Amino acid sequence: CEFQNRVPVEITTMNQKQPMGNEKSLDTTVRFDIGSLEITGDKDAASVYSYTLDYDKAGFSPEVRYDAAANGTEGRLSFNLQKTHNSGLNPQKFHNKLLLSFNDSIPLKLKVTAGVGDVRLSLSGLKVSSIDFESGVGEARLSAYEPNPVSCEYIRLKNGVGSLDAVGLGNLNFTELEFEGGVGGAKLDFTGDWRQPATIRIKVGVGGVNIRLPRGIGVKVEAEKNFLSGLHLEGFTKQDSSYYSDNYDKASVRVTLDVATGIGGLRVTWL
Repeated sequence: CEFQNRVPVEITTMNQKQPMGNEKSLDTTVRFDIGSLEITGDKDAASVYSYTLDYDKAGFSPEVRYDAAANGTEGRLSFNLQKTHNSGLNPQKFHNKLLLSFNDSIPLKLKVTAGVGDVRLSLSGLKVSSIDFESGVGEARLSAYEPNPVSCEYIRLKNGVGSLDAVGLGNLNFTELEFEGGVGGAKLDFTGDWRQPATIRIKVGVGGVNIRLPRGIGVKVEAEKNFLSGLHLEGFTKQDSSYYSDNYDKASVRVTLDVATGIGGLRVTWL
């Protein structure tokens, strides 16, 4: 028998540019339930942000709000695309697509919650002051191929059912990074222009985590005793209850890697 009667798909397109005023920073929250999401930088000095959204009007409703506080200097954007009815997962609903671009001249606080679908955060060139990214079902990719011009206060990454691939994390100039693994595996590449010490906290989930580190930084690894069997380190020496990279004493930038227990294993390799 037929699972359910499908609501006919009705694809429509929205475009918007927010004119630049006195904004000196931008705080952004994005929730995208189903579909393909891409976030990039934009050199258009006339706009705070711009987006193009293709979505199923019959099943989804976008809600976009923007205001500027503190005499117009602090921009705040909320973008939400959610289902308007509980009709199950129709494969056609994956036709929802959002391309969201941010002005690369002002610091950006970015919070993204993705549901079902692929997500790409292309952060090269952006002034990223914080990241809170939670992926759902689908492939997620984060990349930063250029040094972040500002200090990033913290990065929080939470992986869902799909895989997460992050490249160039060292370019983001962060002081704290927290990763929580899910069912899917994760690859965390910390290459980049390291300019300050940092703390990285990894909570391994069901899927394994592969960490790649540049040889120029010194790394101290601390792991729970009951997780040592799932820890695979290359080029480290154990001292007391911690593991130190062979270059730790001479490195100009040092990183502490805290690892919490999980079913999947964690492997650290050098580039």
